[in-house]
Amino acid sequence: MAERSRLSRRTLLIAAGAAVGAAGAGALVPVVRSALAAPDFTAALPDLAPLPLRAGPDGVLRGDLVAAPAGAGLRYNGGTPLLKLKEGDRVRLAFRNDLDAPSSLHLHGLPLPPAVDAPLDHLEPGGTSVQEFTVPEGTAGTYWYHPHAHGDVERQLLAGLAGPIVVAGPADHADWDDRLLMFTRVGRDIAVNGAVRPVFTPNRGLTRLRLLNATAGDHLLLGAVRAGARLPLHLIATDGGLVDRPVELTEVLLAPGERAEVLVDTSAAGRFTLTALPYSVYGAGGATSAEVGLVAADVPAGLAAVPLPDRLRPVEALDEARAVRRRRVVFGGDDRGGFTLDGRAFDHHRVDLHARLGTLEVWEVVNEHTTDHPFHLHSYSFQVVARDGRPEPVRAWRDTVNVPPGGAVTIAVPFRGEPGRTVYHCHIASHEDLGMMGVLDVTGP
Repeated sequence: MAERSRLSRRTLLIAAGAAVGAAGAGALVPVVRSALAAPDFTAALPDLAPLPLRAGPDGVLRGDLVAAPAGAGLRYNGGTPLLKLKEGDRVRLAFRNDLDAPSSLHLHGLPLPPAVDAPLDHLEPGGTSVQEFTVPEGTAGTYWYHPHAHGDVERQLLAGLAGPIVVAGPADHADWDDRLLMFTRVGRDIAVNGAVRPVFTPNRGLTRLRLLNATAGDHLLLGAVRAGARLPLHLIATDGGLVDRPVELTEVLLAPGERAEVLVDTSAAGRFTLTALPYSVYGAGGATSAEVGLVAADVPAGLAAVPLPDRLRPVEALDEARAVRRRRVVFGGDDRGGFTLDGRAFDHHRVDLHARLGTLEVWEVVNEHTTDHPFHLHSYSFQVVARDGRPEPVRAWRDTVNVPPGGAVTIAVPFRGEPGRTVYHCHIASHEDLGMMGVLDVTGP
């Protein structure tokens, strides 16, 4: 078996985010709190029901999503439907807003044309929209959907409007257990697939954990802990799908909105807990979050060991020398405590950046603020080139990357697909709501 990459936490941080209290108009707080009254791994990990899709005579898969009140919160179709797709599928999603406020449907991370993503369009109550697209080849992985109604994103996310997307591809293995773990905030707790501190039983000797941070503002530094010791995690995918080969880690840092997929050896009987580890969004020496278990795995005896794959999928190398432009994008704040990008608050009438289809650009994303900010770009996937001048050790497609206070992340953005007007922003929902977003206009070649 070929040697697999081995990296420490310090050489690979998948991403990080900051957290915002549900009532706090942008006030920052430690993000993972102890759940003193929560059950301790007694509920079974829920399986999220797939969204029904109907194949028409034209081969297009049709589905319907409705955002509406449900109990004390808001839900899609009364719950959290899982949108299951395959590379190459032609999909037509009809969306209806049955809320009492404007909303929209953002298919987060899928590299869809700006006209399909339509991040600047809001549907009034009772309004409908249709998004039709083909799932691009090479995008097998974990994504999600959520509202993108500027000014109200945090409230709608915290009320329950979020759902997962899984795109199947050639690296899906029948000899792996495959578990989707979608993290959301429920009051003081972080829930997993809607349940607080659930448990599951692996059925294979190697388990794929699809980790989806669907919170409005919580960062999650995740590790698998058994009897006080860390288990190895083998990273196989980031936001945009598979990496070239498994990368061994002891912890994975996820920003709000970000995803990662890891393989865990589940051939040895016993319990391990996927745990949110202490982390500071304020940089070295800052206040840290509490350590808390999120989901447990009770591994039964008798599961045969399954070898890790040597290779997964080639990831294209981008040539920085071919970049037509280098930019600097700066997270900051104003003298009134607001949030800015390049010194300005969001204005949907203003275009902040212009780019041309078919070109490559290199952006330095700089954080001059006091806390972590996860940078998110719609429609156009990118690769991280360097962090604070140090080359990124793993080549991977991303749509979100964390930038710590005082830090700088260099990304390479190839403008492919279709032209159009889209957005880039901090993916802490309250920061986005309060103006930390810009408009990008990509024109034809």
